[in-house]
Amino acid sequence: MKRLGVIILLFITAIAYAEPVEFKASAPSVVATGEQFRLSYTINQKGSNLEIPTLEGFDLLMGPSTSQSSSFSIINGKATQSVSFTYTYILEGVKEGTYHIAPATILVDGKKYESNALTIQVVKGGGNSGSSSGGNRRERAVQPDATAAVNEENLFVRVDLSRRNLYLGESLVATIKVYSKVDLTNFGRSKFPAFDGFLSEEVPTPQRIELVRETYNGQIYNVGVIRKVLLFPQHAGDIVIEPFELECIVRQHLAGGGRSFFDDFFGNYRDVRVVRRSKPITVQVKDVPQDRKPAGYSGAVGNITMATVLSADTVNPNDAMTYKVTFQGKGNLKLMQAPAVQFPLDFEAYDPKESRNINTTAQGMSGSVSFEYVLIPRYSGDYTIPAVRYSYFDPKSGTYKTILGKEYKIHVRKGAEKGQQAGMPSNAVQSFKKEDIRQVGSDIRYLKTGDLNLHETGVRFFGTLQYGLALLIPLLLFVAGMLFNRRRIKANADVVRVKNRAATKMARKRLKTASGAMKNHNSEQFHDEVLKALWGYMSYKLNIDRAELNRDNISEILERRQVGGDLIKGFIDLLDTCEYARYAPGSNSDEKMDQIYAQSIDIITKLDKSIK
Repeated sequence: MKRLGVIILLFITAIAYAEPVEFKASAPSVVATGEQFRLSYTINQKGSNLEIPTLEGFDLLMGPSTSQSSSFSIINGKATQSVSFTYTYILEGVKEGTYHIAPATILVDGKKYESNALTIQVVKGGGNSGSSSGGNRRERAVQPDATAAVNEENLFVRVDLSRRNLYLGESLVATIKVYSKVDLTNFGRSKFPAFDGFLSEEVPTPQRIELVRETYNGQIYNVGVIRKVLLFPQHAGDIVIEPFELECIVRQHLAGGGRSFFDDFFGNYRDVRVVRRSKPITVQVKDVPQDRKPAGYSGAVGNITMATVLSADTVNPNDAMTYKVTFQGKGNLKLMQAPAVQFPLDFEAYDPKESRNINTTAQGMSGSVSFEYVLIPRYSGDYTIPAVRYSYFDPKSGTYKTILGKEYKIHVRKGAEKGQQAGMPSNAVQSFKKEDIRQVGSDIRYLKTGDLNLHETGVRFFGTLQYGLALLIPLLLFVAGMLFNRRRIKANADVVRVKNRAATKMARKRLKTASGAMKNHNSEQFHDEVLKALWGYMSYKLNIDRAELNRDNISEILERRQVGGDLIKGFIDLLDTCEYARYAPGSNSDEKMDQIYAQSIDIITKLDKSIK
């Protein structure tokens, strides 16, 4: 039995030593003067001759104390073993400053291994630091002072911005935090900033607010993150972020003599409600350079790449094919619009299907945006889809960059009409079964009675009136068809006229989709479709690229088209209402969406009659 135990022990040891050696150091990144904390070294194999560096700026109070833990398991016949050896030192910060602790060394089987280096900041002690332990990835909060009076120094809130100076189209992260040195137990009502002048996207944060230690102005606080928001400025200039209000519930021990063991047991404390308000913050937003702006600039800002894919380059007439444009990178991806692609006039192109896979994190907005077009060639021949161009602004280099897609050559085969096989006549009958064909009138037929249309045998058709009409009518139909086809080709060549006629049709299609979203109580999709209908209608009606239209120049353009001032103001107000409802937090009532829907139809109808 003893021999079996020795074998198992040797087996476990062999497994443990088969793992690669991991030697790690851990300690708090911030401590206060006079605060005791732990410096720990952990290794997954037994070592010897541990040597730690010189601990400048700290007093070594105790150590090293060693501890060991191990676990062994067999799952599906596979044995796993983990062993951990920990060497712990108790230190105390004695002088303010930032100190670098060099790697420690240890010997394992005669080979020397080094730990990671550490950086510890020592700040001025506040008298309530207590002791701290390092070893967790997130540092343990400092001991709160339950007897201190609440003031602006030991309890406050602030909005921490990742940057305060940026380009229009860039993003910044606003982190709302609470800083405390008192016994903060809970939160009451709160009032978040409206972030006027920004488009906001919520950054996911844990629902439970966990307090961790952090330094601010040289002091250590227990800090909790209330909310994180990714902000995109909507205009250049100074934008002010309004204050944030938070009601904090602080637990205080009642004064009155010395404290005893029974104070906590019998609840010798009270809860105090304190409202804290942050300070307003000004963000400076710079406009992108206007002198170097390329033609057709999309308004995208960030670091973006583009790829294009065509499903097939050889097809039959009336066969569907897809053309897909995919943007990928980091920036204001949610505001990106479909690029302008010059498809051949003989191709029927449908509105692109959008696909967005966007992640919003504290580092910004990243992911991919795809636009997939369905194309149907109507006539045979050779066609070209030119390379699509897309321009964006790179804030890191401060320059505009233009990316190009691929140019595609497409061959449309001859002779195949829609629903027919290539090479078969247009009057050919296909796909009938024998059961579908029946003989009719194969029995005895009755004698025909009444007036008979008889003519002499041997009379020829040549030279008769019917003969002349049979020659003239096809000729007239051919000439009329040729004239109609030339007129159709000329009308389709006038892109301005085609877009002008299609403007109302496109807007109604978008508004129909918005109506469906309204019935499903989907406020975000409803306002998104209404905005696309308004901007798309104006782009098609005025024959101006969507990227060149904005609130600053639309009024001037409509005034030149002799549109009334009230109608222009109504159009701009409707855009602002939809933009605010789309990005502002909260939901919109069905009655409000119904009102916006009715206003959109009314304004588009009036604009269609007014624009000249």
